[in-house]
Amino acid sequence: MDDYLVVIIVTIVGFCALAAALLVPVYLFLKKEEKLADSWTRERLSQGNGHALFEESEEAIGDSLQIDQRLKDRS
Repeated sequence: MDDYLVVIIVTIVGFCALAAALLVPVYLFLKKEEKLADSWTRERLSQGNGHALFEESEEAIGDSLQIDQRLKDRS
């Protein structure tokens, strides 16, 4: 029974070490990207009247609707 206990403990410890080795870099990368995204968003919102992102998204939606309408007119 003691042999099984050692194998179980080593397996659990090894699994946790492997999980940490694989997940910690992913977590650090995501945190770094989140900080970059936050700084980019603050910088972008500080330009102009603060509605730059919303206005650009409205323009993109309008452009895509015009393209859709042109495609419908062709068919």
